Amino acid sequence: MAAPVGVDRDTVVAAAAALVGESGRVDAVSLRQVADRVGVRTQSLYAHVDGLDDLRRAVAVVGLERLGGALTDAAIGRSGPDAVEAIVRAYVHFALDQPGLYDATLVVPGDDVEVAAAMTAVGRPLNLVFRSYGFDEGEALHWYRIVFASVHGYALMRRDGLFTMPADPDETLDRMIAVYVRELEAAARG
Repeated sequence: MAAPVGVDRDTVVAAAAALVGESGRVDAVSLRQVADRVGVRTQSLYAHVDGLDDLRRAVAVVGLERLGGALTDAAIGRSGPDAVEAIVRAYVHFALDQPGLYDATLVVPGDDVEVAAAMTAVGRPLNLVFRSYGFDEGEALHWYRIVFASVHGYALMRRDGLFTMPADPDETLDRMIAVYVRELEAAARG
């Protein structure tokens, strides 16, 4: 059976991404919801995606592309500490403003070329900053992990309301960024 005119893979993936954005959870979206959104029967989606796992993989790519774009936009025209701060803040804002799409980005690429390319684009702005500090690929990888792990933890704790002590979470983020900058510059000086 042919799919209705105007329904293609991009339409199906966009509908799924919109539902993930609305619900705030990638695991809360079903094929039935997506089919209802695009006006087809659930079975008709299989003309465009190979089931729920393939749809979630496609939503991960959308999320990664949007995150990569946000980080790139934040970094444009900046360098050094200013770039680090802008990228970290953009990362946190994306995670807080788009929780479902952010969660969708947390995938292991395996041998998926499209996911791997989107992940590379997400890492590019921060890795360019690390390169400007003179770090080789191995050193940059460690720094990327340090920044990502702490930004991820901060964003999830903030999103889930786990910062319950009276200190201002924005000040915590400011201090976290200051630590990155201080340590990056110290490591660059050797």
